[in-house]
Amino acid sequence: MLDLRLRSKVSAEELEAKQGKILGAVDYNVLLTGPTRVRKPDGKPLCVYLPGALREQVDDKEVYDILHSLRSLVSSNRGLASGTPRFKGNQRTYAKNVASAIVGAVDPQGQQKYCRLTAWTGRNLPEWQKLHPLLRAVADQLAVHVPDRYAAQQAYADKSDPAWIVPGTPFTTITINNTYPTGVHTDKGDLDEGFSSIACLRKGTYTGGQLVFAEYRVAVDLQHGDLILMDAHEWHGNVAITCRCGFELSGCCEDCGAERVSLVSYFRTKVARCGTPDEEYRKGSNYREQVAARRSAPAEAEK
Repeated sequence: MLDLRLRSKVSAEELEAKQGKILGAVDYNVLLTGPTRVRKPDGKPLCVYLPGALREQVDDKEVYDILHSLRSLVSSNRGLASGTPRFKGNQRTYAKNVASAIVGAVDPQGQQKYCRLTAWTGRNLPEWQKLHPLLRAVADQLAVHVPDRYAAQQAYADKSDPAWIVPGTPFTTITINNTYPTGVHTDKGDLDEGFSSIACLRKGTYTGGQLVFAEYRVAVDLQHGDLILMDAHEWHGNVAITCRCGFELSGCCEDCGAERVSLVSYFRTKVARCGTPDEEYRKGSNYREQVAARRSAPAEAEK
């Protein structure tokens, strides 16, 4: 494996101009093509690129069918990662919908003040369990190639309720993106001491999609079955994706079948503070009762 130590990074002004933007080939100087460990100028790991490390797992037809089906789940709350301008709603701002699904466990967020499995996960437990061997394979690579980060993340997993952890891994949550380029962003809510990962599944033919570490001008063109272990708190984003039909994609192409599925596996920090499923269910029930009481109060007062 090549060991690459970076010497410099772009200026703060150049980096700021790229935040939230979809990148192009002009935004990187180095393209990783083989197994590579990349270190930042301070010696800390930026990423480890492992071509073909998950080929066996992503070639499983059941795994593909499950991941492909998730393309129907969209999000308007990906922030800078959506790569689109935000617009105002009634009480918050939104970005354009992108094909992005979160599966596994999530901590209290927004109006849902309790820990829980995502809606898809709870409704599709057999399918969720069929993804576990792939996620365990990702965890195995993390343990081998970034053992200190794996150990830190596993320590958090060990002190968390097992209901919120993918069995045999230090992961709580998986974001599954389908064929759209992320704008330059940093990940939030995941464990600072840990390490993130992206596994890639490709179908059809397209150009672009390279993952770029914008501050360091380093990129990788993830192929089918590739895995990258990475510091997701560094600025990163993708080059626009164009299929052979000539369309710039935001979602898989229904005509030629071009598709790029990425699985981002990580540990959400606050999950370590979650209670048991029964405790969190009670929190949710109490919260919903309080909301219902507040909504009915004005009507009662009018009587």
